[in-house]
Amino acid sequence: MKLNVTVGRHNNQITQLANDCIMSDLNYDLAYLQAHLLRLDMPLRLAVRRARQAGFDPNNDFQGLYISETELDRYLALAPGAGLWDTQLPLPEFDDAYRTRYGEIISYIQSVEADAERDGHRLRLRHIARQLDLTADDVDILLLCVAAAIDRRYERLFGYLQDDITRRDPSVYLVINLLGQTIEQRQRIQGRLIADAPLQQYALIQPFTEGTIQDVPFIRQMLRADSRVVSYLQGIDTIPTGWQSFVRCYDSEMTLDDLILDDTLRNSLRHQSRDPYAFFYFSGGYGSGKRSIARAVAYENGYPLVEVDLQALKQAQLPRDITIQDLLTVATREAVLRQAVLLVTNWEALLDDDKRPPIRLWESILSHPYPVVLSGHQPWEAFGTHRQRPMLRLTLDVPDYQARRQHWEFYLQDTSINPAELAYKFKLTGGQIRDAINTAYDLAAWRGELTPTLDDLYAGSRAQSNRNLSELAIKITPRYTWEKIILPPDPMQQLREIADRLKHAIQVYEEWGFEGGIARGLTVLFAGQSGTGKTMAAEVLANDLGLEIFKIDLSSVVSKYIGETEKNLATIFDEATQSNAILFFDEADALFGKRTEVNDSHDRYANIEVGYLLQRLETYDGIGILATNLRQNIDEAFTRRMDFLVDFPFPEPEFRERIWRVSFPHNAPLSNDVNFTILADRYRLSGGNIKNSALAAAFFAASEESAIAMRHVLMGVRREYQKMGKLLEDDLALDYR
Repeated sequence: MKLNVTVGRHNNQITQLANDCIMSDLNYDLAYLQAHLLRLDMPLRLAVRRARQAGFDPNNDFQGLYISETELDRYLALAPGAGLWDTQLPLPEFDDAYRTRYGEIISYIQSVEADAERDGHRLRLRHIARQLDLTADDVDILLLCVAAAIDRRYERLFGYLQDDITRRDPSVYLVINLLGQTIEQRQRIQGRLIADAPLQQYALIQPFTEGTIQDVPFIRQMLRADSRVVSYLQGIDTIPTGWQSFVRCYDSEMTLDDLILDDTLRNSLRHQSRDPYAFFYFSGGYGSGKRSIARAVAYENGYPLVEVDLQALKQAQLPRDITIQDLLTVATREAVLRQAVLLVTNWEALLDDDKRPPIRLWESILSHPYPVVLSGHQPWEAFGTHRQRPMLRLTLDVPDYQARRQHWEFYLQDTSINPAELAYKFKLTGGQIRDAINTAYDLAAWRGELTPTLDDLYAGSRAQSNRNLSELAIKITPRYTWEKIILPPDPMQQLREIADRLKHAIQVYEEWGFEGGIARGLTVLFAGQSGTGKTMAAEVLANDLGLEIFKIDLSSVVSKYIGETEKNLATIFDEATQSNAILFFDEADALFGKRTEVNDSHDRYANIEVGYLLQRLETYDGIGILATNLRQNIDEAFTRRMDFLVDFPFPEPEFRERIWRVSFPHNAPLSNDVNFTILADRYRLSGGNIKNSALAAAFFAASEESAIAMRHVLMGVRREYQKMGKLLEDDLALDYR
């Protein structure tokens, strides 16, 4: 950079400064800042001159520690409002040199402005003044505070002028005396320092008191420039470390065409965002694309983006003298200085109980001179607040099947995996799909492979399901496959049909067009005695379909308080919908029992609970399995609406024998005398009882350090009969002793 500067022959500092700019290629902002500080050196020179004239003696060891008689007489002789050093006293011998020097500095400043404008460079000091409506007085006050932060010689000067070398920052009183020659001027300067004026409104300067003294008069308080402003004026754009948890700046090349959006929505966003005062509210869950859309809107219109995360701000560890509002002020100020779109995320974090935002935050957002995007998890309406900018609302739900498939295909384009099943089964947002694929790649890397398998992608997708279900439901890890479940042909065929419903849902609903007016979920009733395989069947389905299964904990769901049961069930269904999880209601008659005649308020609310359950099951876009030992106790309204009703009969001897055989693993040391046919014919046990007997037999054999013999199995059967409260009057055990 070469400055075209013409300076007077008397001003060696200006000449040297111009030469330094040429030789060191000093940037425009530093040259401009130095020139303005040189301009402010002029009133400082006058102040030092007047201080000396008033009797300030830097060689006096007791200066500032006592008041001499001469000093007292001088103070008594001054008129009220005369100023710190009686600024109305003339200094005629200084005037001509002062005016000449000041004129040359102004010429230099104008030269820097002209050269910067010629090269298309935006001078930061001028920019901050224009963006924040600073007056010339405001700029001078700010520069005095900045001076102490970048050059220690000003600390010494301020200490001398305040008659206290420990006071290294300018006080309010010093500032108004430096910049005001008359009482009217000093009053005007003081008016620029009040809380509602731009310097404090935008936290450019911060009044403070030293030590622990409270209630210090404002005129005696010290002034300090905000550290971020000091860095900004010197050309430094790095966000301070203390802000980085809640303020982020984006300037990436992302357009709306790069996003998977409906064409109508894309065109609407493009049209609305062209308004420089556009004001949006985006609502949606994690990964729904709120931030990506805001970035694309900013980039397409030539703006950077500054994000302020209110939740992170709320959780930030703040110094004792800093409030959340202070940080909000500097964060929104950053967006103004960068001429950026302001994105405020986690909007709900600072709303009060009536869903109202803090007044100062709301006012600063409404006054932001560029587009604004508010982002929250739930829809929100502004009420009871005056605003001139219309708010455009956009709710970003979980994308439909086609959009989800596009997300999967985008991230998996380098693999041969067909993501159709994943897109259909898992109702994830774009961000969750990205995270699920990252998890899948992590699983593959653990095995030393470069690309994930379909099982990895299923595992990654399940990992993205919301974990809030664990508070009201128990996650079951499916252990059983089709080979392990023994049922008669008809219920087994029904279970296969249930699995096929989901496996072929894409073809039927999406390709053949059966979607309209048909619920995509499945509601199934498993009815049968305890131990007949209902829970096992649910696990088999979950294993086969690659879905999570949650057993509903009735003790956590059912509440004695009115409305709480429905609230808990709403949470369960809402959370399960995201991952298309299987909801398994064991002993369902406790929740889905028959509605009764209303005799009191308890009956009425119990019937409301049943009605609510019926409604949610009908609209649930997943698999809901109800298991009951007493089918006759289930409300008829439920049974009529079941997609499948599977009866689990008590196993006959043929099936009991098959259950006995699969109950012993291949590795189990089984003696040749174990006769499964005799066990099946003689002992009428359910599948659950048979598995318990086999396990007990294994432990009996292990304790004797022998193979599992028939006598061990019979001991297990005896213990199972005892648990059922039955006597085993049988002499078969005598033959195997």
